[in-house]
Amino acid sequence: MRIEKPYLLFLGDAPDQLAAKTAAGVAYWRPDDCVGQLRLPGCQADLGLSDLTLAAAAECGVRTLIVGVANRGGRFSPQWIDILTQALEAGFDLASGLHNRLGDVAVLASTAERLGRQLIDVRHPAVELDVGNGKKRSGKRLLT
Repeated sequence: MRIEKPYLLFLGDAPDQLAAKTAAGVAYWRPDDCVGQLRLPGCQADLGLSDLTLAAAAECGVRTLIVGVANRGGRFSPQWIDILTQALEAGFDLASGLHNRLGDVAVLASTAERLGRQLIDVRHPAVELDVGNGKKRSGKRLLT
């Protein structure tokens, strides 16, 4: 799984800062990779990043739009689908950590396939991951 940088953080219509916790985490841990934020009308969250349109983000070299808002149930809001589709059409990959998969949204799946864009669902790895066994191996882990 490779999420191409730099990022545009999608806050959608987040009703408060807590709802934008995914975007806040990415902005905190990868500030140099975050070009700006995209907020829909009524969004109450603000990460202090530049508010960008998709066109402005493309001019800044954005490669991936990260769905950084977590709504009740972890599902894609119908109000987000048009802008996410437009992001694919603007040349961005999409990345999400929501419970639902990007590829389960038919218009996103077909648009991404047609344009050769990636749909990255970080909650659902594309490869089988082994359970830890205590043996030394490469890479970093976070124990929760």
